Amino acid sequence: MADRLAHLYSQETLCAQPSAIREICALVARPEIRSLAGGWPDPAVFPREEIAQIAAELLAAKADVLLQYGSTEGLIELRQELAQRCRGEGDARAKPEDIIIIHGSQQGMDLAAHVFLERGDVVLVGLPTYFGGTGAAMSRGAELAGVPVDLDGLNTELLDREAARLTKAGRRVKGVYLVPNFQNPTGATLPLERRRHLLELAEKHDFVIFEDDPYGELRYEGERLPSLKALDQAGRVVHLRSLSKTFSPGMRLGWLVGETGAVRQMAVAKQFTDSCTNTLAQYLLLEFIRRGLLDKRIEANVAHYRRKRDFMLTQLQAHFPAEVTWNRPAGGFFIFVHLPPDWDAGELLRQAVEKNVAFVTGAPFFVDGSGKNTFRLSYSQASQADIEAAVAELGRLIKGRLG
Repeated sequence: MADRLAHLYSQETLCAQPSAIREICALVARPEIRSLAGGWPDPAVFPREEIAQIAAELLAAKADVLLQYGSTEGLIELRQELAQRCRGEGDARAKPEDIIIIHGSQQGMDLAAHVFLERGDVVLVGLPTYFGGTGAAMSRGAELAGVPVDLDGLNTELLDREAARLTKAGRRVKGVYLVPNFQNPTGATLPLERRRHLLELAEKHDFVIFEDDPYGELRYEGERLPSLKALDQAGRVVHLRSLSKTFSPGMRLGWLVGETGAVRQMAVAKQFTDSCTNTLAQYLLLEFIRRGLLDKRIEANVAHYRRKRDFMLTQLQAHFPAEVTWNRPAGGFFIFVHLPPDWDAGELLRQAVEKNVAFVTGAPFFVDGSGKNTFRLSYSQASQADIEAAVAELGRLIKGRLG
């Protein structure tokens, strides 16, 4: 059926691209599918009892406040708690007025794009990178330029060259979007020297860094690295955090940290988007933090997901042939698989779905159209039985094509 209003759509709407998330949701919704697709938290670790108890207590005490509108920036007591957490992570200058409580980090990227990006600006992104971030940039009319990601994340030497090339060609490089910790989809983590180099490049080329960090607290081994925001002395970083992986995705909570002036502009943008973030959810989170439950939940989640990661790695080693390679993430939710160079992971997915197995092909994560021989596996939500059966089936399909 023809879209009779298409001629009235804004240019920003026409720039927006549907993401692979829709296809992921459709696959996961089928009960017979053994899904390694969606990077969603495991409901087994949701703090049901604690949330129910806190909600009952708070609603009994002050329902009139919990069920009312709140401020656009978010509950001040919660922003104070989160600023303290940021300072504990090394961002010594974090203060409540530099924080907005948002409906998940995806809204934070949308607000940052609204404030900083306009039609024709260029945003440098990883090859591959999370398509939620790139989609937010494209929705503002910005254009994307890819920079290779290796085992140490975004290659900052190549990023320097690409920024210089674009500037020489008369293009305006306005920002860099990246997931520095346990990147979606590759699981790679940007080392300290690259973090410092990226901040130097932001000054050299005069751009903003959109630091999307939903997985940083889910580290399974090694030392935690300081965020780009904690290292930033020039105010170049907009730091996005999510509570979906550590508290509850259904609460739709996250926070954004940036320079005071930029945060003020993003608060204005948010006023005309949704006015304020869910008040009840904010109070629940505040009490969850004050009772020490968030840190305990993170510790338990780390142990839970580490076991799942280890199990999937064991299954991959047992069932996948030597012609296939994959990473060993130190945290997060994802393992990224490389098939032989001339293979198409889309064809493998079609065969896998016929066997009731699902994963996410790698191509949607590459803004230059490459990555057709890659795919992403997630161990976060799947049971061990599903991981074992799905990986074994994928191994059979791959070996069958190898002959």
